[in-house]
Amino acid sequence: MSPTTQTRDESGAEDAAGGDPALRGTGVEIPEGWAEADESTVLQDGEEVTVRRYQADGERVLGGSHLSVVLGEDDRLVGLTRLEAEAAGDPEDLPSHEQAREAAYTWLAQQDSEYLEGLTEQWVDRHDEVVVDADGQEAVIPGIKVKTRHDDGRYAWVIVGVGARIVAFERDVTWDSAAQRRSTQMWLHDAWVAAVEGTGDQPPAPAAPADAG
Repeated sequence: MSPTTQTRDESGAEDAAGGDPALRGTGVEIPEGWAEADESTVLQDGEEVTVRRYQADGERVLGGSHLSVVLGEDDRLVGLTRLEAEAAGDPEDLPSHEQAREAAYTWLAQQDSEYLEGLTEQWVDRHDEVVVDADGQEAVIPGIKVKTRHDDGRYAWVIVGVGARIVAFERDVTWDSAAQRRSTQMWLHDAWVAAVEGTGDQPPAPAAPADAG
């Protein structure tokens, strides 16, 4: 299924300014001056999901600072990322592994306590993301990744940034052991999206193959 993009209108910008219902209770807010830049209905592991993206002035720029959410058919939060170059912070101010672990599990409990009960920790380690800032320069978004596996065999993780800020969250992620790469589509990851759209290179493993499902 190919992504179907809805054109943003003025009402979309107003909704963004007032907040996205999907973000309620997450502690993640749409930065001032950002508006909805894109909304798509796509497939993720055979399920129709909604992907909403916010960027400065509502302009869609792959590779730039963005806030994106992925919602399942039952409106559960499947994924979330806020990559904002201006708010990245100093890597030296990152939380310790134990502090990141506490922040991640506290946040997960607030989102879905029943889901949290089915998770087993895999590892905790440094994980950075990179975006292009307003000046066209690469900016590092530092974080600590807390990776877990659910009882259903799928994976979930939270990336905690400076100030215990939630940088990213994904759940229900499947892994292709034979290919040694992720099999779940990567709608939160701009390099992967660019490959799907034909404007970027196919990503190597362990990234998922670039297709729309």
